[in-house]
Amino acid sequence: MNINDNPIEKAFIRSDGKCECRSWNHSHNVVRCGQELILEQRGKQGKGRWEAHCINPKFSESAYSYEILCADCYKRVLFGI
Repeated sequence: MNINDNPIEKAFIRSDGKCECRSWNHSHNVVRCGQELILEQRGKQGKGRWEAHCINPKFSESAYSYEILCADCYKRVLFGI
């Protein structure tokens, strides 16, 4: 699959390699988390790890259906913390 066809990689590029979380529960509010992420670290352990959170499954083929989250924010979103 070409990067141009992968909505998650497009979303990562859109995020500028930074966590997009704006959850008020995480004290981000208006300013996003902004933690630096590494493309190759998706789903892995270590510095720069991240996940793609699907916010609109109906349109999962679109990069705008995903928000790119650092591992800590993703875990908090997943468990509703």
